[in-house]
Amino acid sequence: MKRFLFAVTLTALVSGFAAAQSDLQPIAMVKLQKSEPITLKQLKSRVDAYQKELGRPMTLDERKKVLETMVNERLVVQAADRDGIKVTDSEVNQNFLQMISQQVGKQVTELEFAQIVKQQTDMSIDDFMKAQNGMTLAEYKSFLRSQLLAQRYVMAKKQGDIQNVKGPSDADIRSFYELSKKNFVQDDMIRLFLVVSPKGASAESAAAAKKKVQDMHDKLSSDPKSTAAIKTLSQQENSGFQGVDLYINKNSSASQQLGISMESLLKIFEMNVNEVSDVTETDADWQTFLVVEKYPAKILGLSDVVKPGTTVTVYEYIKNSMIAQAQNKAVSDALQQVITDLRKPENFQILKADSDLDKALSW
Repeated sequence: MKRFLFAVTLTALVSGFAAAQSDLQPIAMVKLQKSEPITLKQLKSRVDAYQKELGRPMTLDERKKVLETMVNERLVVQAADRDGIKVTDSEVNQNFLQMISQQVGKQVTELEFAQIVKQQTDMSIDDFMKAQNGMTLAEYKSFLRSQLLAQRYVMAKKQGDIQNVKGPSDADIRSFYELSKKNFVQDDMIRLFLVVSPKGASAESAAAAKKKVQDMHDKLSSDPKSTAAIKTLSQQENSGFQGVDLYINKNSSASQQLGISMESLLKIFEMNVNEVSDVTETDADWQTFLVVEKYPAKILGLSDVVKPGTTVTVYEYIKNSMIAQAQNKAVSDALQQVITDLRKPENFQILKADSDLDKALSW
């Protein structure tokens, strides 16, 4: 029995080793600046990332397109290296931090993000990244570096073509608005001036926070126009409280973000302008707010601002969006031209063909 188990174990080890060897086999070679293989393992990792995004297995033809994309990326990266175009580690890290900060909803460091992931999922950042997009943290940063290098290379080679993109005409903007008017809808909104003071760690600091908020409550009740003065006071060092404007939509998403019931949210909307709420306690702080302004639901016109409290009108928003769309197309066209110029037989080679390639990609 022991000999049989040993034989089974040895067979499993040999099979595992063979699979690992198979994954390490080069499936393509990029050789513009240097010989750089693309292994089956690297392709599998990228396909896994796309499959997680798609929510389904990729077809054989789709996997072939992924391989082509990886070849194109390596060609552009090697061309950038040849021409002295670089992306530093700090630039990669900065872009990564911007991405994860957007996901979290606040500015975080990589260590803070790892702690949040651990608290919420009990996973390491590597395992979390792998589950999310099929890449470890290092693999994702390498992928990000390639994207940044490609962008920088294309901008360096085709900057004139991209910058010379014409903006939309007035007629184009108005036509777009008329066709999309139903999308420019403002929900019922309310602007609050919120005063918050954290309790701190002791009963004394909690009592001081309550008194501070009560004082601000009384000030707002007697003079609703004192918000600017209170905001300035809150920005002073060691003020002990915050005074901020808060725009809230009348919908379930807003109630979830605020951590209150829809019923409680509707009660806020029932309050009058210049009305002040009671002083309330949460686990972490004391709060009060003033209703500054209420905005009825409506279809926005071209001269209306996209969002209360901002200065960008619907007209400017459409114009900027159309310019960005045209520039993105110009960048895409420029990238395609760069790739066409680089995809010469002497610069790369797909190492398997026909049925052999199909077999290799059918894992």
